[in-house]
Amino acid sequence: MVSPLSSKGLHIVMSQVAVGEAGVEWCRGLEVLEQPMDLMKPTVVRGNYYMNVHQLGNGAQWRRTNGQHIYSPVLLAFASEYEKSWKSSQITMGTAMDPSYSLPHNVALITLEEVEDGTVLLRLAHLYEAGEDVQNSVLAKVELKKIFAQKTIKEVKETSLSANQDKSEMKKMNWRVEGDGADHPAPVKGGPVDMSTFIVELGPMEIRTFLLRFQG
Repeated sequence: MVSPLSSKGLHIVMSQVAVGEAGVEWCRGLEVLEQPMDLMKPTVVRGNYYMNVHQLGNGAQWRRTNGQHIYSPVLLAFASEYEKSWKSSQITMGTAMDPSYSLPHNVALITLEEVEDGTVLLRLAHLYEAGEDVQNSVLAKVELKKIFAQKTIKEVKETSLSANQDKSEMKKMNWRVEGDGADHPAPVKGGPVDMSTFIVELGPMEIRTFLLRFQG
């Protein structure tokens, strides 16, 4: 099935028939149409494909932006709460971000989670590769003060990707890659966070993880 999308895009739905144990294993995680799993009968699975038409070299922005929205949408999750405490607040809508601010188009918010003692885990990712897009394959800057506009940041500590080690304690390993030479420039990376402005820099394909503490 093919249906048109905005901006000259197409939404293509394709079906695949899988048979036997190998087919059942292959279709795990895919959308299985409403039919029982039988190792001796074909199982129909369906996947979605999105296609857009651009000038040569201009497709990265559509692919990265729409891919992020489709495959990694922002999910809001709640932990268990006492009924009396919840009823005392009754806040069902709101935002902590400055209404006039939004993340750069080449940056995605990967994780925003309260872990313990009021500490917040924040993980940001640059969506583009180096040289992939003229406008977006550049150093991006994120203003933490505007993301947490209703709070006062007390401390920002950068950690490893899994947030189990301070970045200052990590030992960087230098790898020798065959074919790399002087004609390959060093990758662009974000610098240390300025503790007066709380601005985070992200280079192409860079993911940075932080633990934040707030006053009050």
